[in-house]
Amino acid sequence: MNLKFSAKAIQRGFWMGAMLLSATVASASSSILTFQVDMTDAIAGIGFNPTNQTVAARGTFDGWASPGFALTNNPSGANPNLWSGTFTDTTDGNGLNTSWQFVTVTNGVIDQYSSQNDGDNYVAVLPATSGGSLVIPVEFFSDDGPAVTNALTFQVDMAEQLHLGNFNTGDFVACQGQFEGWSDSFLLTNDTALNVTNGQGVVTSMPYVGTYTTWSEDQNAETEYKFVYNNGSDNYEAPTQGNIDRNNNNNRFLLNQPINGAQVMPLVNFSDASFSASVTNNVTFEIDMTTQIAVSNFTSANTVEIHGDFNSWGNGQTMTNNPGGSTPDIYSTVITYVDAPGAEHYFKYVIQPNTEWENVSAVNASGGNRYLFLAKTSGNFTNGPVYYSDEAPGEIIDFVLVTNCMVTFTVNMTNGTGMGPGGTATFDNAYPSGDSIYLNGLNGGVNDTFWKWGGLGNPTYQMTQIPNTFLFTITVPVNLGQQDYLTYKYSINGYDDEAASGDNRQRWIRSLPNYTMPVDTYGNPTTEIPAGDLTVTAIAGDKVQLSWLGRRGVLLETATSLDPGTVWTPVPLSDGTNLIVAPGGMATTNYTIGQTNVFYQLIGPLPPDQR
Repeated sequence: MNLKFSAKAIQRGFWMGAMLLSATVASASSSILTFQVDMTDAIAGIGFNPTNQTVAARGTFDGWASPGFALTNNPSGANPNLWSGTFTDTTDGNGLNTSWQFVTVTNGVIDQYSSQNDGDNYVAVLPATSGGSLVIPVEFFSDDGPAVTNALTFQVDMAEQLHLGNFNTGDFVACQGQFEGWSDSFLLTNDTALNVTNGQGVVTSMPYVGTYTTWSEDQNAETEYKFVYNNGSDNYEAPTQGNIDRNNNNNRFLLNQPINGAQVMPLVNFSDASFSASVTNNVTFEIDMTTQIAVSNFTSANTVEIHGDFNSWGNGQTMTNNPGGSTPDIYSTVITYVDAPGAEHYFKYVIQPNTEWENVSAVNASGGNRYLFLAKTSGNFTNGPVYYSDEAPGEIIDFVLVTNCMVTFTVNMTNGTGMGPGGTATFDNAYPSGDSIYLNGLNGGVNDTFWKWGGLGNPTYQMTQIPNTFLFTITVPVNLGQQDYLTYKYSINGYDDEAASGDNRQRWIRSLPNYTMPVDTYGNPTTEIPAGDLTVTAIAGDKVQLSWLGRRGVLLETATSLDPGTVWTPVPLSDGTNLIVAPGGMATTNYTIGQTNVFYQLIGPLPPDQR
């Protein structure tokens, strides 16, 4: 199968030493969540043992911490197999979604994940008001609850789509979902007696309704669905953020009610776009390519495009600049949107050729893409300028600044297993090995341009076994202008078999022109922090040894107090470029402390005016 690489976020800012206190940023929103999970079937089915195992919830609310937020049961309660707990969520925005998983834990280690019928995480819409409470209905671990059969009625209003000209009454409307195989088999119909027409003869409400009579699902199990109209091809709706399960294609979701009977879903607007007089917005998009030009990632041989839902993510629209103007590095283009006031739209910038998609920082992205909201009235406005991949000129330190930086990768294959055509296979530990080991993630030396898995491998990235060991190694070039933060993965015989699809390694190139990565262990993907792990060890006399995970642009600073207004003094030549002496990026230096208190911190990389 094809490798799916997870999106990476470039981490920047301060990394403080162990002697400094961290600050907590107050959140503007919060929700009080009560989780409940019934483990009755888990005790019988997967052998969950309450005497030596616990249950936890982990998700967006706690940053997917491991092993998660511990839940408890009441052995003398009405249901001793019910585990519950209350958590204050200050991470997810009010009125938006929170997603989570239930896990079983032994001695602080996760040993079993729940598996939902819809294949995704659990999800719930948070209270709209900060401080609001939400008691989530009792879930059953892995949706192993009692089966419930309902006649389920769906309703969708197509009036706005008719008004926009996207839809006409000759098109058919369907409700697709996992309950019917995601096809157009379940059609909805319009009862014209239910239509509403205003004084100008415009239809302002046009419900399409249908009842699925053979609905059968586990109690409180989550089911995903979506409305679609067909005018020759399927056109799927795009519901708003508060009504979707963002784990899977922005689908709507519902919980199967706990009793047999009829269940009527509320009437919703297609794509949650209520009837309105549509607005026309001419949006000028501006992208600043300054940083990409400086690191040779964007030259006269390149163009930059904008891609987005303005044309269903089809061909990109090329952007242009004014070479003789005051801002020659800013490229722009105009796109016209006709949609409901405040409608949300998604887009992203791409460098051509080779279709290099930008990596948008999390604060500016929704689902990895940039987004905007149309104005409430027709008119023109400008979006930007923004930096490509949100990388400002001060962040040039995050790029490879030499031609053909040579990076060495080594992996220990002891006890490695892989997925071949016949299923799981143990790595051939004989020397020389009968298996081939590959590195994936650096196609042609360009970070994030991955060759595809499929069993044939790629000879360019076949690793060499070190004689009389289970170590395999390869040295590859990383080109000028590529980011220092590399995403990669190993393979036995060319298959995506080291870890789950999308579970990749991420490490930094910490010195130039050449760098040796730490030895990896097959099957244990690693994500490195940019810098940190500052430790202080006393040595002879009044000296201490300082060690930290360093890189270019990361400086050591000292101060004699932590009082307000304290001036921090940089330690000469403590940048990672000067001090990285060991593979893996560990920087070490000795420091004389004298007779006063000394405090240490790491700073960077940041522009000088922000340090």
